[in-house]
Amino acid sequence: MGDAVKRLRRALPSSVFGWLSLVLAVLAWAVIVAQIAFVMKPALVDRDSLGGHDWDQMESHRYVIVKTLLRFHQFPFWDPYSCGGHTTWGGFESGTTIVSPWFPFYLTMSLAHAIRIEVAGSALISAVGAWLLAGRFTRSPAARALVAVAFSVNGRWALQIASGHTWHLAYAWAPWAIYFYDRAVGGDPTRGPPRRRDIVFLSAIVAIMVYTGGIYPLPQTILCIALYGVFLACANRSWRPLWVGLVTAPIAVGLSAPKLLPILEVLWDHPRLVDSTESIDLTAFFAILTAPVQIMGVNPARVPAWGWHEYGMYVGWAVVVLVMLACFFVRGARESPLKWAGLVCLILGFGAFNPYAPWTLLHDYPIFKSQHVPSRWLYMACVPLLAVTAAMLERALVRSGRARGWLEIALLAGVAWIAHDVGVVSREPFEHAFMNGMPPIPDSLGPFHTEMHMPMELNYAPDWAPPSLAAEFGNFGTIDCGTFPAYDNVYRDKNGRAPGMGAHGRGDPLYKGEAFVAEGTGQAKVTSFSPNAFTVEVTGARPGEHLVLNQNWDAGWHADGLPAVNLADQVATVLTAPDATVVFRYRPRFFITGMVALVATLAGLGYVYRRTRRGRPPATV
Repeated sequence: MGDAVKRLRRALPSSVFGWLSLVLAVLAWAVIVAQIAFVMKPALVDRDSLGGHDWDQMESHRYVIVKTLLRFHQFPFWDPYSCGGHTTWGGFESGTTIVSPWFPFYLTMSLAHAIRIEVAGSALISAVGAWLLAGRFTRSPAARALVAVAFSVNGRWALQIASGHTWHLAYAWAPWAIYFYDRAVGGDPTRGPPRRRDIVFLSAIVAIMVYTGGIYPLPQTILCIALYGVFLACANRSWRPLWVGLVTAPIAVGLSAPKLLPILEVLWDHPRLVDSTESIDLTAFFAILTAPVQIMGVNPARVPAWGWHEYGMYVGWAVVVLVMLACFFVRGARESPLKWAGLVCLILGFGAFNPYAPWTLLHDYPIFKSQHVPSRWLYMACVPLLAVTAAMLERALVRSGRARGWLEIALLAGVAWIAHDVGVVSREPFEHAFMNGMPPIPDSLGPFHTEMHMPMELNYAPDWAPPSLAAEFGNFGTIDCGTFPAYDNVYRDKNGRAPGMGAHGRGDPLYKGEAFVAEGTGQAKVTSFSPNAFTVEVTGARPGEHLVLNQNWDAGWHADGLPAVNLADQVATVLTAPDATVVFRYRPRFFITGMVALVATLAGLGYVYRRTRRGRPPATV
């Protein structure tokens, strides 16, 4: 008991300024948490409702995991419920809650409740990361709080989440990544020497962005860190920033390999190449940041394409002015490189305003070829530019001398006002974000079949894209879908088909059942169904004929342990007997390879850790 009291006393501040900083830090976090709660409150009025716009797709991705695990006791590799079947684990936006902090909540709560935990929890993680990153450049609790309240739940965050763009939640890890990178580089000698474990933490953050579906946040964060590292290496004439990046890359790949490799296979088989000629001017730019009307469907300024939810990012004039001052006046061995990294991201956010604009050039490269809406870079630019703003405020506070305490109090009061201002605007999209009830159908394990379209009586959330969640509840599939980019209704031809789509549904003249013999001699019937496995009984067929499963082709399918055959973009196998029972199973081809890479990476890290521990001198009391 005595030792515990001594440790507590050592941890407590020993000066008046120390106590003031502690009190201000507590108050700062009260402001941050209050802002998040205020923005989220409309979503908590009816906690059992679901979201609109793109939310059905994201809710479907989440519910198929729960159903596959709890009802069928399988790992969620395949989604048979939409598009005629597609990979769950190999999709960048699907399978994203398994390796995440939210997995236990989805397993133990209702879908609607778990979604709210994920959204609010991600905002809190974002705020903590912003706080930690700002702490690399300032000791001021108020300045750190400014970074958190201007980034974590600003207008863009609210619009994107209200529209169902849950991949945006992965931006919560971006400040964490830059924070650990800055620590690993060790550019600030006053904070101690760099530590190898920060490279591991950075790699783990990059990996979690892969697992949680950071289709835009991940490549943007990597590029931002790469820019920071190059500028830092040049400014400090040191190879360490580049070395840290080179060491991080293979560790991050190894940690994320079980999901990353299946994702890369899907992108190779179904490349998503999109044009991106959008651009904004300065008038639109300032409206994006300062127009207080940030509601879906209302455009405060002229934008080239998509809705305002892809542009609005209210932070208010106070934050805009502070960031502009920081960009003009802040200099430093770490601050300048970080500032220029943020400015490059900012310019990318202006889009294709010129044939040689940064976004126009970057869009020609892999990964970025599959992206559009360059205004999304503006959110990424917030992270480094707000951290630089915190550095500017720190220098002003240092120059104030004995008046620092009073200025800290005044600054925190200003931050509280900014938090309220941003919160009021960000709250508006949430007023109508979660307005849909649950699908009017109980969860079922009944016989599986495929429909062309969702029955009208089950269209619980009429919107621009066809719903999928009701099909998962009813245990049937639909050909209409928006859950897999390659087969999305938006990208289909005049016949309602997309390249690689072989499955058919009831009402289609080409529909022959969930299993059939292609040559038409024998009879086939699905006798057992689960998302990853179909058992089919065949009678009266001829050896050499093809048994076809009415699911879209994917190379991960096997029939009785042997690789399945692609027959008109459907899953098939060659029969060897007139009567047979065939089990079709799916598993991504590179999942095992990824698991081997993960185990090897963890083993390597463990080996290095043990060697490092052996080389340390024994601890002294």
